[in-house]
Amino acid sequence: MKSNHAAEDQSLPSLSRIFGYIAVKDLARVEDQVRVLSRLGYSNKETAIICDTTPETVATLKVRVKHAQKK
Repeated sequence: MKSNHAAEDQSLPSLSRIFGYIAVKDLARVEDQVRVLSRLGYSNKETAIICDTTPETVATLKVRVKHAQKK
């Protein structure tokens, strides 16, 4: 029996993931994609899947974006 997580990874993308792809399709830089998805409320894991990176990279980029906004 497969776990829910394994079955989820092999299923069709959820609508929220599809909307995330649409939201960032025209953005070339991962930093910009992370900024948009973060503002839309996507988690680090969801953002990482959409941006084809790791959740750790997303977390790091979020910190950069936060510091850049303070300047």
